[in-house]
Amino acid sequence: MLSRALSRVWVSGGCLRALKMPQNVAITRSLGALSSSAGSSSSLLRPSSSSSSSSSSLPRPTSSMLCSCGCGIHGIHTRGDRELVEFLQEEIVAEKKTVQPNLPSHLGDFTVKASQAELTLSRTFHDEKITLTLNVNHTVDTDDGQVAEMNAEQTEGVLKSRPSFEVDVAIGAKTLSFTCSYTAPGDLQGGGEEAGEDVFGINELTVYEGEWNEATYCVSGDILDGMMYDLLMNMLEERGVTNEFAEQLSTLCSDYEHSLYVNLLQGVQDFVKRK
Repeated sequence: MLSRALSRVWVSGGCLRALKMPQNVAITRSLGALSSSAGSSSSLLRPSSSSSSSSSSLPRPTSSMLCSCGCGIHGIHTRGDRELVEFLQEEIVAEKKTVQPNLPSHLGDFTVKASQAELTLSRTFHDEKITLTLNVNHTVDTDDGQVAEMNAEQTEGVLKSRPSFEVDVAIGAKTLSFTCSYTAPGDLQGGGEEAGEDVFGINELTVYEGEWNEATYCVSGDILDGMMYDLLMNMLEERGVTNEFAEQLSTLCSDYEHSLYVNLLQGVQDFVKRK
């Protein structure tokens, strides 16, 4: 799924920067997906130059001067633009092979709603309204060098979205709020939940009435009494925020983040093609 192997070529005299694509293989950001690069790079189109011009008006572009992407009216794109469009065409096809078609409407007892990069999950529990909010931006937890050294089978499951998330437990106007984050994979011993380890933890705790603001006091989870911390984790578990739920949430976020990534690639392609 990582496809940003770009090199700069500086042409003497003109200092033209071009993008040089890998010749035969394009490594995609999909989970281990590989796509073959088709065709050779096209040559740079240049309008014929004249030593002098007696007229102040610019020459009308001929068909040979128009870009090769099919727009027909926007003049010449750079060589780098054309190569980027060609690469994205293959990349988008490869990435779409692993895209989940639809965001599920429910996860466990929670309803799921999306607004761009933000997800909101909510449910009721007796007289409480439980709301979980998160943002999938910059949440894919992986090391680029690690992925580069892996083959297709080994990369599966590496590109996982593990966002921090807020859990608000509201009763009337009062809210008990938890800020939680996933435990780093290397910190889990002996297989995570099976060994009694939590896959997420409490970073911060606060309680407030009405709307939260910067003046509201918050306490770090690191300085909470150990017994109190465990009881708070039990409280979340009783309301459906369990280790199993957190794993399912990570999978949902990974799928959703990937769909947004593919949409971004499509948006970049449309922008360069002037669509």
